[in-house]
Amino acid sequence: MTQPNPFAPEQPAPSAALRQPPALPLQLAGVILAAGLIGVLVSLIGGLVNVGLNDSGVWLRYAAVYWITHLLMAGLGAYWLAQAYLERHGLEGYRQPAGLLASYGLTYLLLGWAIGHVSGLLYIWIYDQVGFYDRYWLVNLGMWLFGLLGFCLQVLLPLWLLLHLLRDKAEVAGGAIQVSAVRLACCFALALAVAYLQLAGLATRLWSGMGAGYALEGWEGAINLAQAVVVALVAFFAARSALPEQMRGFRGGRLSLAVLITLALWIGSALLCAITLVALVLFGGAGEIFLLLAFGALQLALLWPFSRLGLRWGYKAQAV
Repeated sequence: MTQPNPFAPEQPAPSAALRQPPALPLQLAGVILAAGLIGVLVSLIGGLVNVGLNDSGVWLRYAAVYWITHLLMAGLGAYWLAQAYLERHGLEGYRQPAGLLASYGLTYLLLGWAIGHVSGLLYIWIYDQVGFYDRYWLVNLGMWLFGLLGFCLQVLLPLWLLLHLLRDKAEVAGGAIQVSAVRLACCFALALAVAYLQLAGLATRLWSGMGAGYALEGWEGAINLAQAVVVALVAFFAARSALPEQMRGFRGGRLSLAVLITLALWIGSALLCAITLVALVLFGGAGEIFLLLAFGALQLALLWPFSRLGLRWGYKAQAV
């Protein structure tokens, strides 16, 4: 048996190399936000021309809520998809990414114009088919679903296609990325806020379409935005307390699962609270406002443990 040479250079122990997250996902999110702001400016000018300055207050309130929600969804969706794609295929980025960024921004603007045009035609067709006042809730539900489909076609699908078609210009990287808890907690909290805005907007549309008879003149959207900010703050600090300081990998699929688990727990508790609230109002006969505020505070408090459970069951963080 030969003895090892004591004068041979010492071989480094094999270890899993960790690297910083690539810059491309943030660049794509910035491009989509800039292109979205261009779309907002064009829509603002066209809307003010059609509505007029004197009657633009209600329209601006509805439009502002839509723009903020869409920009938040677009930026988060672009970052999430790009980060998950690069991690899945072991890529650091793309050589000379200017062409990719410009193509994505231009495609987003063109598809936004086309989808907006189709959306207007679809709204008129649904109006002629089902009636505007008789089944207004059905019209709102259909347009909400079409909005989600349009978001996938305008934001997610073009990005995936561009990343896939330009794979020959990608730079392969070795090792997993090292992600901070702050970044993951921000993504988790923003995803919950986006989901809340979508569900609250849908509930408001359906409620108005069922003959509720309220007239908030667009202020309900501002209320939903304020509540979404509180939801994001609670979810962020809950996620930050549950995650280790540094983690191995972004793991976008697992993080999406954690968001879905948290939403399922939260929606289930909200349904139970709603049933209890209706029962107390019917048989108690008083204190409706107090009960509504109490159940709202309870739902907000439950978001903390539900966020921690969702991350524990769905994400299963791997500390560095």
